[in-house]
Amino acid sequence: MPSDLSRIPQRFGGTVRQLRKAAGLSQIELAEKADLTHNYVGEIERGEKLASIETVVRLASGLGLKTGAELLAKARI
Repeated sequence: MPSDLSRIPQRFGGTVRQLRKAAGLSQIELAEKADLTHNYVGEIERGEKLASIETVVRLASGLGLKTGAELLAKARI
């Protein structure tokens, strides 16, 4: 896997963390809004897990974005 692609989980996770903090949300609050566990949100933010399309949509909604595509665009993916 090219190094550019291998950085996707970290880049996506960092974007989720940045947007979450900008929205004034804790990981627990975002997890509740996205119907996920706070542990899973933490793993995504640390780049340990790669979010599924469904999870991207849930996170986008929890962050107040209209679509998952908007979240992916912010992460430049």
